[in-house]
Amino acid sequence: MDTSKTSPSRTVVLAGGHSLVRAARRSVLERAGLDVAADVEDASRGAKAAELYGAGLVLVDSGIPGGCVLAVRCVAERAPSAAVLVVSAELDQDRLLAAVRAGADGFVPETLGASGLVRAVEVALRGDAVIPRAGVGTLIEQLRGGTQEQTSVDGLALQLTRREADVMARMRKGMTPKQIAFELDLSAVTVRRHLSSVARKARQARPLTLALESTS
Repeated sequence: MDTSKTSPSRTVVLAGGHSLVRAARRSVLERAGLDVAADVEDASRGAKAAELYGAGLVLVDSGIPGGCVLAVRCVAERAPSAAVLVVSAELDQDRLLAAVRAGADGFVPETLGASGLVRAVEVALRGDAVIPRAGVGTLIEQLRGGTQEQTSVDGLALQLTRREADVMARMRKGMTPKQIAFELDLSAVTVRRHLSSVARKARQARPLTLALESTS
């Protein structure tokens, strides 16, 4: 009996990242017995290749032009049957959530190495999600819905995400961004992004406060 029509595709498309990086990933996956049909620079070509070759999975580099979220959406629209994994040099909690919301099936930190990449691809090809252990807590937090809380920053009442509040609480204790990153299992870049987000919310709230005071 011919089962080719019901068997999941083991064809992979690589999208984004430096050409040498894509070549290395291609080599790793092909040695594991996977068929890498194409490796391309951008999301549009990646989605087109996924549709053309009936890919079972698209591996998207987090540094892809236009961003990995846009790339995930592009693939999901053009090749909805293909699983999508985002691979990045480090686990970025915010990027993980954004990618999953856009339709990604998982997130792969490069720190897992060649064997970890192969395992992640195999898991996604079976139809399962690939979520690093460090990212599970963030997803659970989102599902619980308790992601916003009111916090006072410089006398302003701001609505912060739970993670932003965590970062600010540690800043008040005198911890450095590096120490905060270590304690919360985040990258230093992510901590700085949270701090920037809080600063932006404070700037947006301050003009409103001043306006209210001027009319009192």
